[in-house]
This record gives sequence, structure tokens and C-alpha cells, in this order.
Amino acid sequence: MKRRITTAIPVLLAAALAIPASAAGEFEPLPLSTSYWRDPAFLRAFNASYRIEARIEPSVSSEERGLLVEIQELMADGDRAGAIERLRESDLTDDSPALIFNLANLHFEEGDLEAAVERYREAIGEMPSFRRAQRNLAVALVRKEKLEEAMPHLLEAIRLGDAEGSTYGLLGYCRLQRGEWASALQAYRLAQLSEPDVVEWLAGIAQCLQNLDAREEAAAMLDEVVRKRPAEASYAVLRASVLLDLGRRTDAVETLELPHRLGTLDPDSRLLLADLHLRDGRAAAARDRMRAAFPDPGNGEADPAEAPDDEETGEDEAPPRRPDVSRVATLAASALRQSDWEFAREVLDLAAPRALEETPRALRLLEARLLIESGDDPAGGGEILRELISSDPTDSDALIALARHLAAPEDASADALGEAALLLERAAADADADAEARLELARIHLRGGRYDEAAEAAAVAYDLDPREEIRQYRDSLASLAEAAQ
Repeated sequence: MKRRITTAIPVLLAAALAIPASAAGEFEPLPLSTSYWRDPAFLRAFNASYRIEARIEPSVSSEERGLLVEIQELMADGDRAGAIERLRESDLTDDSPALIFNLANLHFEEGDLEAAVERYREAIGEMPSFRRAQRNLAVALVRKEKLEEAMPHLLEAIRLGDAEGSTYGLLGYCRLQRGEWASALQAYRLAQLSEPDVVEWLAGIAQCLQNLDAREEAAAMLDEVVRKRPAEASYAVLRASVLLDLGRRTDAVETLELPHRLGTLDPDSRLLLADLHLRDGRAAAARDRMRAAFPDPGNGEADPAEAPDDEETGEDEAPPRRPDVSRVATLAASALRQSDWEFAREVLDLAAPRALEETPRALRLLEARLLIESGDDPAGGGEILRELISSDPTDSDALIALARHLAAPEDASADALGEAALLLERAAADADADAEARLELARIHLRGGRYDEAAEAAAVAYDLDPREEIRQYRDSLASLAEAAQ
């Protein structure tokens, strides 16, 4: 019968879900949804930019007005290419900010953002107070993901009197991406006043609230966003992350299940959903979601030799995206904590298929843990850990795993315990692993009857990670040390 080797103090060392956010860090902002550029509110604001506002913008001569009438007729017929050509060939365009601006708008509508930006800048160069040009230049730069360049033009448009919801909304988006949560929230709320139904502004407000620790309000607002855009999985994932941070795991699962059924969840989010099911004891559901995260559940990836030739299909398709290694590692670690060796083996096999030339370090570490903790091949697992440490002596995860392996047997020798303690001292040099390493050191000192050293190590661990369960462990060791004197 195989002997199961347990890890130390599991309640103290249980890992948290690797979701996009946690109480200890900031949430990663979502990119602006591509559907925003088709939103009626944005289209209304952009189309309104064709109107001339004489108080603050360039005057138009009778000849220029006549040319604009021609352009409008071409646009009414759907001939934007003809309108662009007509403006390009006219000598009037060279020195007219208004005509240059209209040419920029046409380039934008045709998707030629580089030409649009160039022309908007040209129009502003002719007349810096040209408010619509300032605003539309910013819009084009946001579309090109050049947010730092866009912000000054958004602010200048607002200074010149622009009060469009889309202008404030894009300003909020730029500030959100910079992590300026309070300023972004203010801009988004101004945008929402005039464009209350634009989902992007609602989602932006929710992300600001999330990062300002108003998570209940953020979750409620994201519920509204998800109802409006059920097919856009990023909003469901964002809401699930907030719910998890609030400890509402069941609600998080329900939120992710809809995009899973719609087939819109990305591979990482499918593994997150699998992890949640696994933690709640629904192994069958977890396995189904886990398998759906990989391109070919049969063997990880199709054999390149059997892949269809591009010349045969007529298409040059990118291969299906595989889940991120960190997400795979989180799911496999959950399976190990629950002693579900079969599940852990399957997810590792899918994540490191035969087609991969080299297994990522994180997965090799989990392979070693599986061999050790399942009892299948503890010696083989130990060898993998030594190989990992040999190639990177600062790998704190491998150092701690090997120390646990050496110290786990009840009859571990003094030499094994001494080597484990040295490994943990090395791991403690990593600030991210220091608390965990100190807890393991406390356990080893306790086994050796060194109660004062055990209490001291636990005290340091609590200073680094002041959780209640660590405090209780520290206090119990301190009492033991005092009684032993």
C-alpha cells in the first residue's frame, strides 16, 4: 500500500485563488470593448463632429462650403472613397483647417487611423483652438491604444468647452489605465450623465469602485453590465473576480457559467471556473470545464504532421490559444490540496503535451509534488526538485517543496532535517516566500524540540503575514516554549 506523504500545516499554507485581483493588490483594468466604436452614443457624437461651430472653430469660405456640399452628397451615396479623393485633389484643402478635418474624419471612418491622426494634427496646427479636431484626434489615438498621447487632447477639448459623454468617458478610460481610480471615476460619472446606457462607462465605474474597495457597489453595477452584454465574457470574469473577493463563490460560479455555455470564455477563465467547481467538490463539472480549456482534450495538441496545409484550406489561422501556465498551476495545486491525484495528473498532461519541446518550470514543480504527495514516486519527485534547484538556486517554490519532502517522514534523519532547514533559510531570502519558509522552519524546530527557535520563526512569519491562524500558531508555540523552560 502506498504511503501518503502530507504537507505541513495545510490550514496555514492554503493558497488563494489566482484571480485577476485580491485584497493585497490592484485589479488589472479591462481594455475598451471593441463594440464601443459601434455604440450609437459614440456614433452620434462622432457624426456630430461634422457640424461647424463658428464661435470657436475655423470659418468656411463660400468655395469651401460648396466643396463640403459636394462631399456630403458623395457621402450620402456611400462613396467615401470618392469623397476622400475629391478633398485630396482640391487646392482648397491645403490651407483649410475645416476641409483637412473633414478629410481626417473620412480617413477615420475608412479605418485608416494613421492618415486620420496625421490630418487631425495638421488641422490643429492650422488652428489650435479647433475643438472638434482636438477631440477626434484623441479618439483616433485611443483607437490606436496610444492613451498617453490622447489625454492632453481630451483635456484640451474639455477646456475648449466639449461636454460630450464620450469625451469624458474616454478620459476616464485613459485615467483608469494609469491607475488613477478616483479621477477616472469622476470622469466616468460625468460621461454617464449624458450617456447613461453606454456599457463601457458602467464597466469603467465598476472597475474604479473595485479598486477603491467599494466592491459591493462594483458587483451590483457589473451585474447590470453583464445583463446588458451577456456575450462579452470579460465583464462576467470581472464580476466573478469581485464576487470572489467578497467571498461569494457560488455567485461567481453562476456568473461564469453563462459565458461558458455560450462558448465565449477564454481558456484561463475556463480553468478558473474549473477551479471553483473543484474547490466546491464538483469534480465532474470541474473536469468538463478543464478539458474545454485546451485545444484538443485528447492529447493536448494535434500532431503538427497531421495539421492541414494552409494551401489546402486556403486559410492561415492562428493555433488555438492555450491556457496560461500560472492558471494551470493554480488548478493543479488545488487538485493536489484535495488529494485528487487523477485530476492533477490529467491537467498536467493536458498542459504539457507531447508537442511541447520543454515543460515549463511551474509544471515540472507540480509534477514533482504530484509524485511525492501521491506516493507514486517520492524519490523521482525529489530528483526533479533537485534538478530545478540546480538550474535556479533561488527558486523558492522548489526549495520549500524539497524541504517539505525531506522533513515529511516521521522517521526523517537529523541530516535530512538539517538539509531541509538550510533549504528553507535560502527560500526565506525571497520576500514573497519568506513567511511560508518561516512556518516550515518552525515545524522543523518543533520536531527537534527547539521550542524557542520554533516560536521565533512563527513570530517572524506572523509579522510578514498577519493572518489569524498564523497568530494562533505563533501563540501556541510561544506557550510551549515558556512551559518548556
